[in-house]
Amino acid sequence: MRIFATGPPLFPLPHAPLPLAVWLIAEDAIRMAWVRLRQRSPAGFDLASANEDTITLKLHEILVDEVYGTGAVEGFDDTIMQIGSREPKCRNFNGKHPDKMPDLHIGILQRANVRQSQDGIFVECKPVDAVHTVGVHYCNKGISRFVKGDYAWAMTTALMVAYAASGYTIDPKLIDALKRSDTISTVSTPTPCPSSETVLFCDQTHVTVHRRDFHYVESGEAAPNITLRHLWLRR
Repeated sequence: MRIFATGPPLFPLPHAPLPLAVWLIAEDAIRMAWVRLRQRSPAGFDLASANEDTITLKLHEILVDEVYGTGAVEGFDDTIMQIGSREPKCRNFNGKHPDKMPDLHIGILQRANVRQSQDGIFVECKPVDAVHTVGVHYCNKGISRFVKGDYAWAMTTALMVAYAASGYTIDPKLIDALKRSDTISTVSTPTPCPSSETVLFCDQTHVTVHRRDFHYVESGEAAPNITLRHLWLRR
């Protein structure tokens, strides 16, 4: 007679951090897709006026169809990564919200001892301009989703992407917004990632650290701080 285990498997929380090299590969892939979108925009598509969903759709299509698995970015292929659909559904940290949808998710293959449904690179994208302010949109509708455990609650790092209008840069816009925020607890303000660099239409990745305000239901332990990587793409 076959014996089946009962009860859910117990995975350590949080998951082991992803290597920096993995983040750099993913960010380079997004940068390349963005440069291609800037240089070869589809007919009728105006990047300056397009809304968040339309921009993310076009970016995702290029990322999947033209960058992933093509050799354009070394490592951005099925030897290391698996890119999912746009806005995949996932649950929040306690399961009370089953339909949370980060804009993009990149799975990391051959990761042992992790809850696969909650592992990988979770990406939230936000426009940043005069209408979509850094404080209200990027912070309160973007960063906050990682802080309160809607996205990447099993991870210790995640990625924020901005579609930034002319004149909007991390220094001073994001720095000032985080200093003024009364909803996001910032442990470390934006600092440049020394392994990243500014390239055509894409700024150097910056890194922040934030306190999270929830406890893991599996263990009752407080979630540790989350590190956010910020990739601002110029519109």
